[in-house]
Amino acid sequence: MTTAFGETFSWRHKLPGFLFDVWHFVASPTEEVAVWADYFRTRREMAFLRGVPAPVSGARRFLVISLSTFIYQIKLESILAAGMRAKGWRPVVLVSSRSSALPLRYFRAFGIDDFAYFQDFEPTAEEATRCAERADGFLSAGLSCQTVKEWSFEGSWIGPQILSSLSRDAFRGSVGLEDATVREKVREALPDVLKRVIRAKKAITAVKPHLAMVIEANYLHYGPLVDMAIASGAPVIQAIQPWREDALMLKRLGRETRRMHPSSIAPRTFERVRALPWTQDRDRELAQEFADRSSGKWFVQARNQPNVRDFDGAELIRSLDLDLAKKTVVVFSHVLWDANLFYGEDLFDDLGDWFIRTVAAACANPNANWIVKLHPANIWKRASANVDGEYDEVRLIREHIGDLPDHVKLLFPDTDISSFSLYRLADWVVTVRGTPGMEAPCFGAGAITAGTGRYSGLGFTIDSRTRDEYLDRLARVHELPPVSDEQVLLAKKHAYAVFRFRPWEMKSFYPAYHPRSRGQTPLDHNLHARARSRAELEANGDLAKWADWAADFERSDYFDMPQAGS
Repeated sequence: MTTAFGETFSWRHKLPGFLFDVWHFVASPTEEVAVWADYFRTRREMAFLRGVPAPVSGARRFLVISLSTFIYQIKLESILAAGMRAKGWRPVVLVSSRSSALPLRYFRAFGIDDFAYFQDFEPTAEEATRCAERADGFLSAGLSCQTVKEWSFEGSWIGPQILSSLSRDAFRGSVGLEDATVREKVREALPDVLKRVIRAKKAITAVKPHLAMVIEANYLHYGPLVDMAIASGAPVIQAIQPWREDALMLKRLGRETRRMHPSSIAPRTFERVRALPWTQDRDRELAQEFADRSSGKWFVQARNQPNVRDFDGAELIRSLDLDLAKKTVVVFSHVLWDANLFYGEDLFDDLGDWFIRTVAAACANPNANWIVKLHPANIWKRASANVDGEYDEVRLIREHIGDLPDHVKLLFPDTDISSFSLYRLADWVVTVRGTPGMEAPCFGAGAITAGTGRYSGLGFTIDSRTRDEYLDRLARVHELPPVSDEQVLLAKKHAYAVFRFRPWEMKSFYPAYHPRSRGQTPLDHNLHARARSRAELEANGDLAKWADWAADFERSDYFDMPQAGS
């Protein structure tokens, strides 16, 4: 079974691979037929990659941390691993167990056939005893959000991983460690969490990677492996899907960058962005990027802007009954239970704590119009997780505040008002570290953040050092001076760089989505080959660009920016 605290290997993981396939086929025959058909198609398309010469003896090891059975993710990992193999690296894939038949099959279709098995790295009896004793030590110090957040074991910062996993497991923004059931859950699971760190350390020691790669760098499945790889001296590249399905954002995580957001721009790189000449052409290109993000051009982004349209200011003022004499502040809520506790420092215990204190501050300040917008990703994330019923934000408001005053308006995730309409209307936006904090200043709205990371400290946001400073700013937001023209320009340069220079674009492969499946089938996200030969692959150049960047340890961000003056 799999719990919020990590993986417990069940009897199914001990089956030989072919029996694991049989078990899946009996459980879901229709899905398995589709998966096998996709596998055979993939194998045909990838025949030319299997012809790439094997790495020479002593080749540098590229560890792919792949503990998923999500076919789309496996294909992404296989593509990047194949790019490294073509450059002479030796990819080694860490999968959950020897019964992980599906990932093993797909990786081999891409010519990747060197594997390690997480299940094999069993803690010794002595190590298990040490984990139990250390768990007792953690628990004896008491359970609060702040104490748990500080927990670290064998060099792995497990505290945020535990809190975030609890939040995601319960679909709540606040973990609720005061609840006896939650505390008992932590007590029962903590020794296994620590044993997972031991497993991770052993796996990294056994593989001895020179470089590693992961899609999800956090939570208890992956966080310890990333921490152990970095501790061993091997940087870890995190590859995430941005707002567009034909690209990835790539970030090299090391001791200095472990807690940086994968779509952020490193300070040294941002100095180049500051010097970027700003032209009318670039201004038009940025405007087109925003238009594409709101138009539904990209399926991935369209999930976060479902059925929306642009409203002009007068229309919004009428529909929301706003007071023209007051400034307007828009609070862009995060998906509270998709807890984002890994990047930078947070002013509040968790996203639930931030949300309710921010809404309470809005209620206490009638000198501004306040709009609280719940994150639209709630819709598809709840659907894919089979969650229904009351939104956690609504529960928090009901339990802690009650009825909202007239000057505070609540917009639900299914609102037809686009975020860009709100950017143009707002004087200020409020977020922890969400995308509105980098987008809204491009439209002249100030951004007040409640945590570091991603874009804080770059000069175009209002960042607070303490929660009191943050709450004081909300209390007098109607008195704050507007953002300057220089800040707007800097925000535009930053957004332009994120949208135009940070993505690694796939040319040799293309995505296929089936949105009606709502994340319920193995192939609702998929990837297929556009290149059908090594010559086409080389002509496209995308895998070579990826591998050249990955092998250059001096570059923390994949950043494809023209030379100065161009």
